[in-house]
Amino acid sequence: MLKQENYQVNAVWHRLQHEIVEAGLCTHCGACVGLAPGHLQMQQTAAGPLPAPVPGGRTVHLNEQAWAACPGKGVDYPGLHEYLFGQQPQSGLIGCYRRTFVGYAAPEDVRRAGASGGVITQTLLYLLESGQIDGAVVVQQGSTTPYLAAPRIATTRDEILASAQSVYQPVPVNSILGKMAQFNGRLAYVGLPDQVASLRELQRHGHPGAQKVDFVLGPYVGTNMYLEAIASYLRAHDVHSLDDIAELKYRDGEWPGHLMIRLHDGRVFKAEKFYYNYLIPFFITQHTLLSVDFTNELTDISVGDAWHPRFEAKGEGFSVVVARSEKGEHLLQEIADAGLAVLEETSLADALSMHGHMIDFKKRGTFIRLAWRKKMGQRVPEFGYRPVAIPASRQFVELVISSIFLVCGTPLARKIVEKIPLTIIGPLFDTLRKTWKNMSKPTKRKGLATIKFKTMEIKD
Repeated sequence: MLKQENYQVNAVWHRLQHEIVEAGLCTHCGACVGLAPGHLQMQQTAAGPLPAPVPGGRTVHLNEQAWAACPGKGVDYPGLHEYLFGQQPQSGLIGCYRRTFVGYAAPEDVRRAGASGGVITQTLLYLLESGQIDGAVVVQQGSTTPYLAAPRIATTRDEILASAQSVYQPVPVNSILGKMAQFNGRLAYVGLPDQVASLRELQRHGHPGAQKVDFVLGPYVGTNMYLEAIASYLRAHDVHSLDDIAELKYRDGEWPGHLMIRLHDGRVFKAEKFYYNYLIPFFITQHTLLSVDFTNELTDISVGDAWHPRFEAKGEGFSVVVARSEKGEHLLQEIADAGLAVLEETSLADALSMHGHMIDFKKRGTFIRLAWRKKMGQRVPEFGYRPVAIPASRQFVELVISSIFLVCGTPLARKIVEKIPLTIIGPLFDTLRKTWKNMSKPTKRKGLATIKFKTMEIKD
């Protein structure tokens, strides 16, 4: 019996290793590591943190939960929508929702600490201080190594505030599942779409750590970059080791923030957000290109930047906030009633318009990229749905976008861009970005608001 059990367990890891990791589909969520503490660990690689056996030759013990919870193989969005919300989305572009808002945390220190309006941070603080949770699963930059971010369970106000801000590198949040299972109390959880999807599958399968989570929050996620982006930025400034970093913040200062890197020798490098975004096409993660979820559809509350001229002109942090579940809606109302958040209800159309470019990138662009990948004989994740039709003009735009990513991702292109001063490449990239958005906007927005999706059977 033991021998058969070991075979079944080893088969799960073998399948994950060959069908997900080696196929380039790992999302770096860390779930398999969290489900095999002491047997698997995340290793930093050029392709992001990847799971690998702990040195010493111990057998990797994984059960079928690990396969079910792996977002690299895809996500059963139709099934999870039914499980969480009891229905399919009213809008395939944003997922299930009850109300949408624009707002910010009322306390100035919380608002300033956040990447945009501090809404997620304030929500966690309210839950903790009102006794509704005992801890929150969050990501903190520099908690172990200055240039790395890591998951933790925050149990105090100061720990939650220390975990505010965005992190633009893959972080295996679900590697903390073992600690969640051992935690004495109720939890809130903040994660990216793939991490949230994995957590929701584990809740559906009865994992003890996942079942301690009462509230799930998450940011909108468009693109992410490998850690090598920071190394490249430093090399452009004649700094050749990440170990020279004493402090790293991706969105420091006044909204929308700037990259800030402080070195041990006292030097400080800064770059405006839209200037250091030049790194994205050179170091964009593979998972970014294969994800269909921009607005974090499986959360109770999801939050993004409120990109709108009305709010951008004010130079302060504003967030677009989506209340998805009934308890998420009630929670936001409690926080607003307590005077801890300023929330102005907005229409779905306005909420979508703030991120139309990136919604199209995920809801049409990803499906085009998946189709191309499949035609080349490569494995693709399945999501249980796809657009009924995508115009040829939109597919041509995607050809241009993907060609740029392909060229910029080459070693030669990465080496060349390191030779160009930020004072040139930053403004140049920002100008090209704006020009491209304006040129492609008619094609990328055409038919987006009325796009129809159909559900598909997922093959295990």
